[in-house]
Amino acid sequence: MRADDSWVDWIDVDFPERGPITQKTVEETKRLSSKFRGNVRISTGRIYTDEEYQRYRQRVLGTPLP
Repeated sequence: MRADDSWVDWIDVDFPERGPITQKTVEETKRLSSKFRGNVRISTGRIYTDEEYQRYRQRVLGTPLP
């Protein structure tokens, strides 16, 4: 946020597009975790890669409801 911008201009701004989450991304996040504040789960590398998330999602969506 620049000093000449009002906070009102930033309220409805979408997050920027992210790249794919790969195993390399997870390793870099763990390695650089001491430089950033944030969630402990993310900083310890306990996040899904895109492939892991898609497998998890398909398993959950394929589970029959009671």
